[in-house]
Amino acid sequence: MTSKILACPEFPAAEIGAGIYRNGGTAIEAAVGAAFAQAVTNPLGTGIGGMAHVLMHRAGWSEPRSLNASVAIGSLATPQAFEADFIGRSERAGRYLVRGDPNQSGYRSIMTPGFVRGMQAILALGDRRDAWAEIVGPAATLAREGFPVYPYLEKYYTLEGQGRPGYPDIYTKLAADDLARERYLPGGKPMRTGDRMRQPEYGRTLDRITAQGPDEFYTGRIGHEMAVDLAAHGAFVTEADLAAYGVRTTAPISGGFRNLMVHSSPPPSHGIILLMMLSLVEEAGLESMEWNGPDYLETVARATRTAFTECLPYLGDAEYVTVPSGWLLSRERLRAVRQDGAMQTRAAAPIPMGDHTTHVSAADAEGNMVSITHSIGSIVGAGVMTPSLGFLYNNFLGQFNVLRGYHDSIAPGKRMGGGCPSIIFRDGTPWMAIGSSGGPRLISAVFQTILNAAMFGLSLQEAVAAPRVHSEFGRKIYAEPAFRGRVADELTRRGYEVEITHYMGCNQAAGYAPGGLEAGSDPRGDIGIGQA
Repeated sequence: MTSKILACPEFPAAEIGAGIYRNGGTAIEAAVGAAFAQAVTNPLGTGIGGMAHVLMHRAGWSEPRSLNASVAIGSLATPQAFEADFIGRSERAGRYLVRGDPNQSGYRSIMTPGFVRGMQAILALGDRRDAWAEIVGPAATLAREGFPVYPYLEKYYTLEGQGRPGYPDIYTKLAADDLARERYLPGGKPMRTGDRMRQPEYGRTLDRITAQGPDEFYTGRIGHEMAVDLAAHGAFVTEADLAAYGVRTTAPISGGFRNLMVHSSPPPSHGIILLMMLSLVEEAGLESMEWNGPDYLETVARATRTAFTECLPYLGDAEYVTVPSGWLLSRERLRAVRQDGAMQTRAAAPIPMGDHTTHVSAADAEGNMVSITHSIGSIVGAGVMTPSLGFLYNNFLGQFNVLRGYHDSIAPGKRMGGGCPSIIFRDGTPWMAIGSSGGPRLISAVFQTILNAAMFGLSLQEAVAAPRVHSEFGRKIYAEPAFRGRVADELTRRGYEVEITHYMGCNQAAGYAPGGLEAGSDPRGDIGIGQA
């Protein structure tokens, strides 16, 4: 019988998690080991130069804990850093457009990385705090020795399409860094399934972190090498920023949905949007509708775009701006939102979130559950690396408003949100750890997966695999190909603009089922399930 399980979209990382399980590790150690392996086997979307948002639960805790290991704006950044070159804003994903894209690519787009401290903080809450080398070592080996490119990684090379303002493509980004281009575009061409990806510099860096511990990255020689390189290229992050970085451990944001208690990542992350989506459909009579039929999908789409519309104007780093979470989720506010028809279709501000992200969820029979969403921002992040270290830096500064005086304006120390890693209790008992990649669509993905499992009894694998929709503004509904034909035609007849798309997030869930543990790894990625 399976007593330990995890799910992630990179099957090499799932195999490493399974190996940690076989060596006696818990969900805590396996999740961290898999996350480090993801940082190697999906280097175009995540890595040690980026961020992590985490929900974690242990037996005996009254509720999970949230660990904010997000990136932080460097101390040399000023609110007006890019203001003179501001040229507008993207409609697609809320990018702030600056002439030449210095906020999206290159050293000035980099924020202080939090991933390594985040993984340290997870382990510190477990029983095997001294297992660092055992957990990080396999990722170092993968980077040094290489691995065959797999289909999900190959997809990353084609997701961005043609470059445009605010969305520099992989070729444009890597043009400024010879080593990064050599590693990820050998011969100037994308890597394909079966090619062997080797990252020797990255492997040596992970060896040093394995041997010396996480402090090596922030206050040791690696931190110093980073700081020298960042300073030489005009980055806003300093050696002092690296040394001062710490993980914020807080209570989650929580809300009820029928017999569930949903705990999710608090602002600046997007758990509040997920909780509002669930609240908006709680009394909508979904059970009486045809599952994934026109009425059902119209109701789901209305909830997703209403939640985006309501929450996004207030979402930000709560240490810098006031986020009225209690008011937004209050009975009075939700009642008003449900009654206000205009809320269903008026435009919402696009959500500022990295499109290229990954996730791992893990659970074990001892009651440990972990949900980790992590990223370096858009594809290949900033597109640059310190040559001796071999990992790509994040480019999250491009998600902040380059104009002064707004809740999401640039300010030293301010942190970025990232997804909605969640842990859900059912009838007072831990049930599911879940999260997703996919920009704003990841929230809709988690929302619909919860409905599929909680209301319609689907297994976790069935729930994450079921077709989905996403709606963020106006009367636009994005729908997967399974809805082409009758359902899409009926929604169009009702006045919606339906766009068929293949890009709808990549969910990962792990939890408890009658008789044991189960996992769901989204077939929109490579199915990676590790177990013991």
